[in-house]
Amino acid sequence: MREPILKAVAMPPRLFWAPFMIGVANFAVHGALLFMLIAIVDFNPLWVGVSAIVVHSIIVSYSSKEPHLSRMCEAWGKSGPNTTHSIYESRGVKLAP
Repeated sequence: MREPILKAVAMPPRLFWAPFMIGVANFAVHGALLFMLIAIVDFNPLWVGVSAIVVHSIIVSYSSKEPHLSRMCEAWGKSGPNTTHSIYESRGVKLAP
């Protein structure tokens, strides 16, 4: 009875064995690159397809080690670098932002 719930929580959604959001971003970037290269340089679309498959296989290899890779990237993006600045300029050590 609990197995489907635990499986849904334990394994995040996938797109061709890669984390869903990272896989979608990969194909979106390669799709945009494909159309830009065809419009500008009259490029062969086969090379962009090969590049998408190679990058996707690299993403799959990373996600096999860490299945929650997309959630980790999402959490890192929300936290980001600490860039708080004080309103008032002061000299010396600041104990509060």
